[in-house]
Amino acid sequence: MPTQGSNNESVHEPQLHELRQILFGKNNEHITEAIRPKAREIVGEVFSEALKDRQDKDGSVKKVMAPLVDKSVEYSVANRKEQFVGYLYPIVGSVVRKSVTAFLSEFIERTNQLLENSLTIKGLTWRLKARQAGVPYANYVASQTFNYRVEQVFLIHRETGLLLNSVSYNQQTSEDADLISSMLTAINDFVSDSFKPNIDGNEQGLDIVKTDDFTLVLKAGPSAVLVAAVTGNMPQKVADQLQLTIEEIHSLYEGSLGKFNGDASPFADCDQQLMDCLVSELKESAKLKKSKPWMAWAILLLVAFGTSYYAYKLWMIQSYVDRIQGINQQPGIMLVRVHRDGIQDIILDVLRDPHAQPINLWLHENNIPEKDVRLTEKSYLSLEGSIIQARVKSLLVQYPSVTLTGTGDTFTLAGELPQQQLHELKAAMTKLPGLADTQDVFGAIDVSDAEHLDIDDNTSIKTLINLKISQINSTSVEFASNSTQLSPLAKKALRVLASQGTSLLTLANKAQLEINFIIIGASDANGSQSYNEVLSIKRAQAVQNALQGYGIPADKLNAIGIGIIDVPAAGNGSRKVLFNVITTQASQQ
Repeated sequence: MPTQGSNNESVHEPQLHELRQILFGKNNEHITEAIRPKAREIVGEVFSEALKDRQDKDGSVKKVMAPLVDKSVEYSVANRKEQFVGYLYPIVGSVVRKSVTAFLSEFIERTNQLLENSLTIKGLTWRLKARQAGVPYANYVASQTFNYRVEQVFLIHRETGLLLNSVSYNQQTSEDADLISSMLTAINDFVSDSFKPNIDGNEQGLDIVKTDDFTLVLKAGPSAVLVAAVTGNMPQKVADQLQLTIEEIHSLYEGSLGKFNGDASPFADCDQQLMDCLVSELKESAKLKKSKPWMAWAILLLVAFGTSYYAYKLWMIQSYVDRIQGINQQPGIMLVRVHRDGIQDIILDVLRDPHAQPINLWLHENNIPEKDVRLTEKSYLSLEGSIIQARVKSLLVQYPSVTLTGTGDTFTLAGELPQQQLHELKAAMTKLPGLADTQDVFGAIDVSDAEHLDIDDNTSIKTLINLKISQINSTSVEFASNSTQLSPLAKKALRVLASQGTSLLTLANKAQLEINFIIIGASDANGSQSYNEVLSIKRAQAVQNALQGYGIPADKLNAIGIGIIDVPAAGNGSRKVLFNVITTQASQQ
């Protein structure tokens, strides 16, 4: 039976409710409006303390804030790159150094682990045992290296069986994660439907599923299931960590789990919670071996030595190639091609005059190993002054009493020779490449025997005749443009030619030969053809008159004009007079 006090409270309850609505508003809007102007001050005074208390209580602040901070940083990098780079610039150097150090440490550790697990007797033994057991080698290595390790964690929606998120030890999401979550859900539903509820009236469910390779641990919450794949001997703390994580996920994502419609994007930020479940513990032997990556260091040093050796050889070969470029400055040698072939050989193609320095001798003088050079050498005739002199010196070996003086293209011969040898030397000199005019070369050679040859020496006479003809045929006289006047240089050349012609006529008479001189006048392409033909004839006649004045009989001189010599490369050489000697057998009287 209700008491009098309780009746009074029930009587006044409507009145108190009405009074609250008058004072605070129907939805407490009066209080909200009163607090709103100073809301920032009120919250600001307790905000940091509240975050600190919540973090100390369950650690959820860090896990909730981490995804928000990540997205904020990602937005800043994408939209404010310049400012972000400016902020980070002062610490980039140390960050890079730490990153490189961490990379090298991880690389050495991974390399050492790979070598010890693959290239050693133990590694080969493990491979054999893994094949005998019918398990993947990586799983067997993990079982031998770790006491236990959580390989992968799945977060599955309990009602639909859809995968919400997953993480793995190697940071790679399994391609079969959705299939695995569906199968686990189906098995769990089968167990729930096939067996009777427990004493408390709750449905039965799976807690642990064991396979040959893994132990699957399931922790179920009201709206989601957390599944971990564990290798090795799983301790109780793994299950405890899974329980704490599933409770934390339900606390943080209660609204998203209750309104789940198949879209798993709201759970993309729960990686941090799932990563807390990826725990492992190395065996004592594995821990000891981690500190001694001697094999990895040996391989690394071997690679560094090989790289250094390759770089050194590459530098040496390239330095030889650069040095060989200087061979082009050597007289009588023309560089065609030089390049490096790998780090051992140099391909060298050159053109070399027979009188130039041998290539192998030049390589030796420049400290270039001949064994490293694959040489292809072809001959050519050089017109350089030093090479011409080398040809003359080679010829003078047969005439030890004659010496060569001078440098470059200007040189003379001095000494003493019998007349016959002098004629032979002159004939040989005219055949040397690059010696077009040898008239002034023999001025310092004295004749040691009689001045005249024996008239019965037909061989010597014919030799002298051929020498004189060769000298006259190689002579030419140049003229100025649009001129028929002989220059002082031309007159000097004609005096020498007249002397040679007179001597030739004397010798021809002894050899019973008829000699005639053809004087050929020419002009360049300037002016009309008819004018140039007349000009070329006048030039030939001017030379004819000069030779006649120097003692050559008129009946031995024949002047003709050929007009234009249209050879662009000849330049001023087209304005000249040429000579040709014609010999015939003299008629018998």
